[in-house]
Amino acid sequence: PLGPGPEAERAVTFGRDPVQLDADGRLVHPLLAAPPALSLWRAPTDNDRARGLAQVWSQQGLPEPTLGPASVERRGHELHVGRRVHVGAAVVAHRQVLTMLPGGGVQVVEEAEIPAELDDLPRVGTVLELAPGLVEAEWFGLGPHECYPDRKRSGLVGRWRSAVDDLFVPYLRPQEAGGRSDVRWLEIADGAGDGVRLTMGRPLQVSASRFRAADLDAAAHLEDLVPRPETIVHLDAAHRGVGTAACGPDTIEDYLVRPGTYRWSWSLVPVRGGDAVG
Repeated sequence: PLGPGPEAERAVTFGRDPVQLDADGRLVHPLLAAPPALSLWRAPTDNDRARGLAQVWSQQGLPEPTLGPASVERRGHELHVGRRVHVGAAVVAHRQVLTMLPGGGVQVVEEAEIPAELDDLPRVGTVLELAPGLVEAEWFGLGPHECYPDRKRSGLVGRWRSAVDDLFVPYLRPQEAGGRSDVRWLEIADGAGDGVRLTMGRPLQVSASRFRAADLDAAAHLEDLVPRPETIVHLDAAHRGVGTAACGPDTIEDYLVRPGTYRWSWSLVPVRGGDAVG
C-alpha cells in the first residue's frame, strides 16, 4: 500500500499509457483538468433554501470536504485506492478500483459508505473537470430537457445532442440545474469530434456545465456567473429529488438520499472524430 510519508511523493503509473495517479492517489489524465473527486453536495435550489437545507448542508461541511491520505495497492492490472473523506465531524469511506483500458482509457469502480450523521444528502457521486475546448455534448439517456429523479416522466430515452452551454438552465437565481436522468453514456468533444466518452456501468444522473457547484452557490444573479473554460461533469449514483418546497411539498421519501453504501462505475475513453480510441 502507498500511504502517507515519503513514499506518497511518488506517482503510481499504469505503464506507457497516459493514465496515472498523482502523489495524493488521485487520477491524472490528459483529458482531465482536475482529478475526479467524491461529490456529496449540490448548489442549493430555491426549493432547498425554502426547506432550510442549504443551511443544514453548509453546517454539515458538505461544500468543503477534506481528503484524508490515500492508500494505494496494485492487484494485478488493478489499482485499489482508498481514503477517508472528512465532512465536518463525519467520515465517509471512499474506495476506487482503477483498471487501464486500451487507447489510454480507464475504468473506475467506486464505493462510498455514508455514515448516519449525513442524513438527507443532495447527491452521492463523482465530479470531474474536463480539459478546456470540449464544448459539444452528446448523450444516451433521458432528454432533451432538464430532468431529475422526481421530475423525469416527460423525458424521453434517446440519443441527444447539445452545446454544453445550452444544457444549463438559467433560473433567476443560479442553482443546481441542467441535470439529465438515466444517462448511459456522455460524450463531450470539440468541434472536430475529438474529446472524451464517459460510459456508465448503470444509468446515472449526469450533468455537464461550465460552472462548479460553488460558482452557482456564490452567485446571486445570472450576471454574476463567469463560465469556466473547463467542463464540469457530475456522475451521480444518487441524487436528491428537487421537490416543490418553494411553493408546495418537499420531495417524497423515495427520492431522498439516505446513509448507506453506494456503488457505481464509469469509464473514460478518448474519442477521435466521434469514435472511441482503442
